[in-house]
Amino acid sequence: MNHANDARRGPECANGLQPVAAESYGLVSHGGYTCIQAAGDAWHMSEDAILRAALAERAAVPRLLALLPADAVAGLEPARLRPLAADHVGRGGRARRGDIAWAVGAPTTREPDAEALLAVECQSSPHPRMALRMMVYAGLLWQALAASRPRRRGRLPLALLVVIYTGARRWRPKTLRGLLRETPPGLRARSPECGFEMLDAATLTADDGRANWLAALLRLLRCRDAEELPELSRMLFAGLRRDGLHELAQQLADLAMRMLLRRFGRTPAAGADSLDQALRYMEEPTMLERAITEWRRAALAEGKSLGRREGRVEGMVEGKREGRVEGERAMLQRVAARRFGPATGDALAALLGEATDVRRLDAIGDLVADCASADELLRRSGGVLNGGRPNA
Repeated sequence: MNHANDARRGPECANGLQPVAAESYGLVSHGGYTCIQAAGDAWHMSEDAILRAALAERAAVPRLLALLPADAVAGLEPARLRPLAADHVGRGGRARRGDIAWAVGAPTTREPDAEALLAVECQSSPHPRMALRMMVYAGLLWQALAASRPRRRGRLPLALLVVIYTGARRWRPKTLRGLLRETPPGLRARSPECGFEMLDAATLTADDGRANWLAALLRLLRCRDAEELPELSRMLFAGLRRDGLHELAQQLADLAMRMLLRRFGRTPAAGADSLDQALRYMEEPTMLERAITEWRRAALAEGKSLGRREGRVEGMVEGKREGRVEGERAMLQRVAARRFGPATGDALAALLGEATDVRRLDAIGDLVADCASADELLRRSGGVLNGGRPNA
């Protein structure tokens, strides 16, 4: 596939800012599958990584702009795109990683070749200082652009900063000034501000998904209802087919299947036909529905089996209940270990202790699938066990 990652890592930056090497963060092959991998880490797949893979395609930019406010994208020509380096390394060797950056046509009467910058960040969980993060990314893009053409005069291009949020928790990010102290007022009035567009997948409708495959992808990544997944998947891949994006459809099918398998505690199978097989499952709602049902049954059977071995199942009602609860605790430990490592699984098991409230265990099961990090999982699980809500 003619992927944009390589193009973004061209000589866009100079004077101390250089793109991160392509092998540091890109598409790699692992066991017959393609996945996102950071250098030095075991291969993994997340909602953010799936979205980045999609947004790196030129065809995704018009779809993204169609989901933003009309006044924010007025004057932009997505047919004229130039990829920019989103990852940079400063003089001290410190890496600053963005997600996706493009130069988009923004012609004027005087400057028919003028461009605007489009910088996109993908978030599956809230970031407390998102406005500061976006201001830093915008500054790096402008600095790199200015350094690449030091003899050119004129103003720098405007920037459209976009945060795409697929998390389940409600999030209203603060403005940059909202992160600063109130006093002294004269200094606050002179402090910089950084505005960005927030695209929350929770605001998208089924009609959006049918008309725009990127909207369908965002809804699929946010979805935690197994019964809705097959139809959302059908919308996504039908849209990709309409746009003639077969290779992207194949890649996203594989990545999405890995994500779903991870959520249900399954291990992806490797093989030469894995990509085509994943695409068949994701395009056909009936096949995916059957697969999800089987994954859930298998996970439940494993949990019950382990619960019977470790619990006191003696054929009586109470014994059966204890076996079920212990099996669910064991399954939560197992899935957490698969997502975040054995140490996290052991820490979660210690946190669960002798917990018997099935509703709280179910809530923690959702957290195991939703949380972006081990620290977030353990913190929010502790809140649930102490009587709080899962999103506390």
